[in-house]
Amino acid sequence: MSESNVAGVIGKRLREIRKANNWRLADVAERTGISVGTLSKLENAKTDLNFTSVNKLASGLGLRVTDFTHPKEELVGQRTLHRKHSGVQFETADLDYEVLCSDHSHSPQGYLRGRVKAKTLDPELPWHRHNGQEFLFVISGKLMLYTEFHKPVELNAGDSILFDSSMGHHYVSRGRSPAEILIAMSLEGYENISDTFRVSRK
Repeated sequence: MSESNVAGVIGKRLREIRKANNWRLADVAERTGISVGTLSKLENAKTDLNFTSVNKLASGLGLRVTDFTHPKEELVGQRTLHRKHSGVQFETADLDYEVLCSDHSHSPQGYLRGRVKAKTLDPELPWHRHNGQEFLFVISGKLMLYTEFHKPVELNAGDSILFDSSMGHHYVSRGRSPAEILIAMSLEGYENISDTFRVSRK
């Protein structure tokens, strides 16, 4: 799914939710902390999106991310098949990632495949942090995991780690190619203040 399609799906869903609740854009802005101008661009599919901002939008309206990306009723015995490169994709300063199996409705967990672009630790980049725990598995390459309260740890292909994700953390690729990783994490309360809506370059 391309970024423009993602923006279209989420913007359409936002408009539906807003109309159903008789909310103005200003009401949504007050609930989410996202500006009226940005919300208007979102409803008209004129923004690029990132993971933090979608979480911020959903959290402010008391919804789950999947209520925007794949709205459907919860079913008993759900099964979700994810085909390669078919998920919603986001880009941050240090990491590009794809959300896996996001159409499993009402799941409190997020599953991501990431490509770590950062080659060095940027001291100006705010820590990634979110509620709960994060499980990280290195698919390929070499990764350095930096955390607030521990010394950096080097992870190679096949290594995994579980940590308290409310603790600030950063990923840095140390191999010739960007490290490829899998992440399982809570979707609640994800925040990184460097991640904001970005105006589409189109």
